[in-house]
This record gives sequence, structure tokens and C-alpha cells, in this order.
Amino acid sequence: MNNPVRFALLCLATMLAACSAPAPKPIPPAPPSQAAVDALAQVRDRYQAGAYGEVIRTVATSDVLATAPTDMRVESLKLQAFSYCVTGYRVLCEDDFKRILELDPKFELSPAEVGHPIWGPAFKRAQAAQGG
Repeated sequence: MNNPVRFALLCLATMLAACSAPAPKPIPPAPPSQAAVDALAQVRDRYQAGAYGEVIRTVATSDVLATAPTDMRVESLKLQAFSYCVTGYRVLCEDDFKRILELDPKFELSPAEVGHPIWGPAFKRAQAAQGG
């Protein structure tokens, strides 16, 4: 066999071997920082206390929450959305739900949450706007 044919066969064998190699394992997400855990706990506490303006400001200005793992960002945005809704900022409430759906297209409110007379309809409008 001449060299060009041998080289072509070697290349073909190498490519086939590469195709049969197992896919690399995905890197697990990094755990949240303690600062993110603390910031979300503060948002939850402020929401439970009815300090909706503080919830809105904290979520809007927190770099720690903005860079937290997706599930934490979704929860903080949900509490901010609820806060916008109860303070009369319907459009901002819907905008937060849209942001949540961009982060997690399969996101759903719980049955009790979706039945809420203020944020339930806002969430449904956000879903409709996203094509969901």
C-alpha cells in the first residue's frame, strides 16, 4: 500500500475512534456562595415581613443574586415579581415573570400561586408573551 492510502486509512481510523469515545461528563454547577445564600434569605425575610420595596430594591441591585445559580435567581425574581404585583406595578411584575421564563422556560407557579388574583394573571400573560 502506498503512503497516501495508508495516511488516509490512518486518518479514517482516528476519526472513527474519536466518534466512539464517550462524551465528557458535564461539569456540575458550582454551589452558591454564602453571600448568595444570605442575600436570598434576606429577600425571603423581607418579603414575609411585607417589606416589598426592600425586596424590589435588593433583588434589583444585588450583584450576588444576579450571578447566583439559576434556581436562586428564579426564586429572587419571583419574590420581586410578587412584590411588584402587590405594590401595583403590573408591567414590572410581568417583566420579572418573563425574565424567569427566559432563565427557566419550564417554570411554573404552584397551584396556590397561579390562583392568586393579582400575580396569577400576570404570570399567564408573561407565559403567553413568551409563546408558552
